[in-house]
Order: sequence, then C-alpha cells, then structure tokens
Amino acid sequence: MLTTLFCIASAVGALAASVDARDEFDSSAYAAKDVVERDFAIIGGGAAGTYAAVSLADRNKTFTLIEVSDRLGGHTRTFHDPVTGAKVDSGVQIHVDTPIVRDFFARLRAPLAHVDLKDFGKPRYYDFAKRVALANYTVGAVQPDYVAELDKYPFVENLIDLPNPVPADLLLTWPEYVKKHNLSYSSAQAGLSWPATPGDPLDTTALAIFNDGNHWELAEFTGAAVRGANHDNSQIYVNALAELKPHVFLKSSIIAARRGSTRKCGVQLVANTPSGKKLIKARQLIIAMPPVLDNMKYFSLDRQEEAILGKLSGKYYYAGVVNNTGLEDDVAYNNAGADRPYHAASLPGVVEIAPSASPGYHFYWYNTLQAQTRAEIEGAARSTIKWLQTQNNVKALEPKFVDFQDHSPFHLSPPTRDIADGWYSKMKGLQGYRNTWYISALFVVSSTQVWNNTHNMLPDIINGLSARPCGKPRTFDTKDCYC
Repeated sequence: MLTTLFCIASAVGALAASVDARDEFDSSAYAAKDVVERDFAIIGGGAAGTYAAVSLADRNKTFTLIEVSDRLGGHTRTFHDPVTGAKVDSGVQIHVDTPIVRDFFARLRAPLAHVDLKDFGKPRYYDFAKRVALANYTVGAVQPDYVAELDKYPFVENLIDLPNPVPADLLLTWPEYVKKHNLSYSSAQAGLSWPATPGDPLDTTALAIFNDGNHWELAEFTGAAVRGANHDNSQIYVNALAELKPHVFLKSSIIAARRGSTRKCGVQLVANTPSGKKLIKARQLIIAMPPVLDNMKYFSLDRQEEAILGKLSGKYYYAGVVNNTGLEDDVAYNNAGADRPYHAASLPGVVEIAPSASPGYHFYWYNTLQAQTRAEIEGAARSTIKWLQTQNNVKALEPKFVDFQDHSPFHLSPPTRDIADGWYSKMKGLQGYRNTWYISALFVVSSTQVWNNTHNMLPDIINGLSARPCGKPRTFDTKDCYC
C-alpha cells in the first residue's frame, strides 16, 4: 500500500513539474506586457553586447538585452565621487585609435582624446611580496625579434581563425618559447608585461602572450591610443543605456530556456527581472557574456555544447579605486619579482597602483590564482600602500577604498591540451548552432578588438533571421522544433 501511494505521489509530482515547465514557456501564463518578442535576445551588456545592441538598432532590428549587473560596460568601469566630482577609470584604460573606435564613440556622442602614456605616471618597481625596492630596474621593451615571431602567426590576433592543428610551438609556455627561439631578454620580459594579464605569466602559453600582445596592443603602446576625453571611458555605455533603455533589463538573469535546432524555431527565454518574470521570444540568441558552464546552466545545453563549453574557464582578476594614500600623483607603483625569472611578479598580489586624472585618487589591479574576497584584496592593497608610504617618504595616511570590481572570469581559455585537440575549431563550429551566437572576449582580448570582432560577425548573425519564426512555441515536437 505504501509503495502504491509513493508511486501515485511521484506521478502527481512529475505531472505538476511538467505542467510548471509547460506554463513557464506558455504566453497565456503571462500578462501581455511580460511577453517580449524580438529578433534578437542579447545576454550580457559589456563591450560586445552593447556594441551589438547599438549596431542592431541602427539596422532597424529588434532586440532585448539582459544584463545581470546594474549598468552596461562590463570590464569598463568608472568611479564617480559624488562629493568631489572625481572620475577614475579602474577597468579599461585606453583603446587603439582606429576607425571602429572613433565611430563608436562618435555614434554615442562621447568625445575622444589622444593618450600620452606618461599620463599614467612614471614607473617605479618593487617586489610587493618580498618588500624590496628595485631601484635600478626598467621593464623590457618589444624588440624586432618579438615582432618577427608574432608575424609568423597572423591568426593569433583573433583565435576564431586559429588553425587546426595549432602550431605546437604556440602551446609552449612563454619561457619555453623564448628559449627555443632565442628571443632577446628585453622581448621576453616585455611579453610578460602586458597590462592586466591574469594568472602566472611564467605558466602562460606563447599563444596567450601573442593573442594579448598582438599588433593592436603594440599600436597602443607606440602612440596610437585614445580614451574618453573627459577621463570617463564609461560615458559611451551610459549614453547607450539612455538610448536603449526600453530594450534593456538590468539586474536580470535567465532562469530557463528553449532553443530550437532550426532557424524557424528560434529561442524562448524566461528572465528574472526587477519587475517580475518575462517570457522572451527571439529568433536568434547572442551570448555576449563569458559562456562558462556556470553562466550557461539555464540555457538547455545539449551534450555537444556541454562538452565544448565545459572546457572553458577564466582567471581571477580584480580592480579598485583608493584615495587618501599619500602616494605621489605622478608615479605608477609596479610589482615585479626580485628573484623570479624575467622579474615576473609572484601571486597573489597587487599588480600596479597607478595615478588617475583626479589628484589624490589611484586605481589598482590585483592578480591571484584563487578567488579572494573584497576584504582580503583590499587588506592586501592597504598593506602594500602602507609599505610604499615608508619607501617614498610620504605622509602615513589611512587609505580609503571607494570602489571595487571583480573582473573574473578573465581572459577565457580552455586547457592547453584541449587547444591542441582543436577546441577553437569546435567552438567556431558552435556559431549559429541552435540559433545561438557567441561574441565577447572569447577570441580576442581588448575592447577595441571585441568591437571589431562583433562588427565582423554581425552580417552572419543577422543572416540567421532569414527563416521565419514559428509562431507560438508550446511543447517540444519529436522533430527538431517545439512548435
């Protein structure tokens, strides 16, 4: 009798769950205002998602954008002090001076200015872990031998074009590559010194070094760099939100999805928003957030997608803004390893404490192999600043931490063995699969390149609309759609 009752209860529970699942995608279960029908659903409002949204709007395509935070901009973050009016960019600092950058800033009515790298302060070097000043140290500069090696692999600038098989030398760690190809010490050291390179650079592959330190990056550091003229790189995103606001859900996330395997089927998404659940029906889905499994768990991945995306991970990287440091406003305080090869800094630790355009305010970057809390990171930064005060004969003030951002997962990549096994070719094969496209910093690093990459992919993404949507999806069909 108990077994019978248990079976009945289980059957009732399964039926209720199936009804709930059906209702979740049933338009009649929602108020009319909570059913959103668009050409595109964009997930993520960073550099890629915002650029895609603006571009689609300019092409008279309809979209809705879902962003988990309370703003657009992603890795671009600007602190505004409401009392002093100070502005401090703590994330993206500069862009390459290219037509796509100039056009995007102009499109969003944000003025640009040329960057003099001296604005970021005269560098001084210290080993923050050992508490040692490196008085006679100067960082290496890229030499012709580095450029010659980079030129051997034109596809490293955008890993979506990475060949299969990948040249084996690119999968060596950077020190191994340097030794095999007899690069100069200066070039070897410069390769480890690109800004905001996460993880331990001594374990980083040559592929990652060249992908980060490519010709775009070299152009930035040889004079072709620009930034927001008002020292606010976030202005383009503030202006974009003001324009696109009716089509943007901030502080929102996807909690369920159905994605058809043919173009006519489109996608259905259930979003949690501050104003309640929304049912989003779109003909194509654009993933503009890091597509790691934790972010993709509600997108009804199939085995093929799980097998590919499950290999992907990012590194831990953090940034913040601090004032009342007593440190000089024209000096950038850099971390370098006193005894490590190529003076690579040890982890975890502060990467750099640099001055901003607002006197008295500094931004800092923090690199670690394991996730850390804001309290741990600010504690380490405070300790470093207090030590630097003693080294530079400045007033011993108590630092005030006024802003913080977790950039993790940063610089996404699969394990080296999976790169060798053709991961990037497999990832490229997912483009358009089940009406889903992947943009963001998955194949390129800088915002400039993200915008350029998105611009180049948009024709294929828009072409995904060529089949008519299937109307009102209700239940999955035994074929390949849920009409």
